Formats: sequence, C-alpha cells, structure tokens
Amino acid sequence: MAFIAIIILFPLYWLLVTSLKNNAEIFATPPTLFSKQFSWDHYSSVFRTSAIPTYFYNSIVIAVVTIAVVLSVASLAAYSMTRYKFKGKLTYFTIILFAQVMPLTTLIVPLYIMWGKFQMLNSYTSIILSYCAILLPMAIWLLTGYFKGVPKDIDEAATIDGCSSLGILFRMVLPLARSGLVAVGLTVCITVWQEIMISMTFVSSDAMRTLPAGINTFITRSGIQWGPLNASGIVTTLPVLLIFIVFQKALVKGLTAGATKG
Repeated sequence: MAFIAIIILFPLYWLLVTSLKNNAEIFATPPTLFSKQFSWDHYSSVFRTSAIPTYFYNSIVIAVVTIAVVLSVASLAAYSMTRYKFKGKLTYFTIILFAQVMPLTTLIVPLYIMWGKFQMLNSYTSIILSYCAILLPMAIWLLTGYFKGVPKDIDEAATIDGCSSLGILFRMVLPLARSGLVAVGLTVCITVWQEIMISMTFVSSDAMRTLPAGINTFITRSGIQWGPLNASGIVTTLPVLLIFIVFQKALVKGLTAGATKG
C-alpha cells in the first residue's frame, strides 16, 4: 500500500517541489528531490505577469454554472424517470446509457461546427452548453439510482397533503437524496475543472481560456517555462484537492448509496 501511495503522490510532490525551486535547481543535473532554498518567485510571476487570475475566474464561472444547470435538469429528468410512466421511457433511458459511452473526440468536430455557425465560439455559452450536454447523461443516470431509493410512499403522503409534483421533488425527494446530489455535483465540478479538450478547441481568445488551457501558454516554441508551468499546475490542482478533502465523506457516501440503490 505504501508503494502504491508513493507512486500516486510522487507526481504531485514533484510538481510542488519544482514550483518552489529556482531556475538553477530546476535545470540541475542530476535533478534533486528536495529544494535547497525555497523560492516563491514562480508563483509571483504567475499571478503578476501572466493571465492565470483571469483563467482562474473563467474556470470558476464555467464550473459553477455547469453544476447548477446539470443538477437542475438532471434532477427533473431523474424524478420523471422514477416517478412517472410514459411512452418511450425505456428507449429514453437506453439513449442516456449509450450517450455515456460515446468518446468526447467524436463530439468535438460536430459541436465546433455548430457553435461556429451560431457564432458562439469564444464564449462561456458554448463551453458551458457543451459540458452540460456531455455530463447530463451521467448525472441523470446516477440521480435516477438515488431517487429510486426514496420511498414512493412519501410522494403519496405529500400528495394527500396537497403538495404538487415540484413541491414533492424540492421538499421531499431532493433533501433525502442530498448525498447523491453532492456526489454528482462534485463529479461534474472535477470533470469541468480539469477538462482541456473543449476549452482548447472552442476558445482562441486569451481572455476566455480556462486554467488547464491557460497553462499551455507557458509552453512556447522558444522553450518551456518549467517554473511558472509547475506553479500554475499547483494553482490548478489545489482547489480540487481542497474540495475533495472537505467533501470526501459526502462523496464516498453518495457514491456508495448510488451503487447500492441503483
């Protein structure tokens, strides 16, 4: 277990140590596992002379809006799948399952052509809608499993008390399935935060780049700026690690509940 942990954590350790080395230590031969003198110059360079703060803001906006849209639409769809009988329900669910296994590379070109015709490239809208389209099948499938675990007796009792369908969803079902909502929300957040293909393809404006795409600006024809590159890597990774640490129990509980109830 210790060996496996070292293999998993060493890249993160190397990223952190390299970001704190000066240029002489970074290019030293042989490379050193520890920095003799920690330097914050690369972090200062990242925040003062690069557009990383702008990329960070873009990533936050896109992640927050995508999470809100995906959870809202997926909750309504999953509630309909578990509470109502309608024509084509099985076909609809089969399409959702099929959509999950489609590789992202097959969607990039059609989406690019579509957003280009609508003149929506280089915008939050094209990126957010693309993420929503890709992540919604997964979110609907997972939330359907969580909602199946909520007893329908609650719906009947609430209906007798005069509660509407939306009232039952928001007042009864969603609170009881909050662990599932947390798990799905975190999954969407982490996926959007680290995704690079869509943000690199649909965005050419430097002001609209997200963090993963923005890091590539440190890789140029003249060379690679290893110090700022590793520092920006830490800046990108740290929020995801903090979110995972804070919500670790809720995430594990939600995923376990979904696997059991689904």
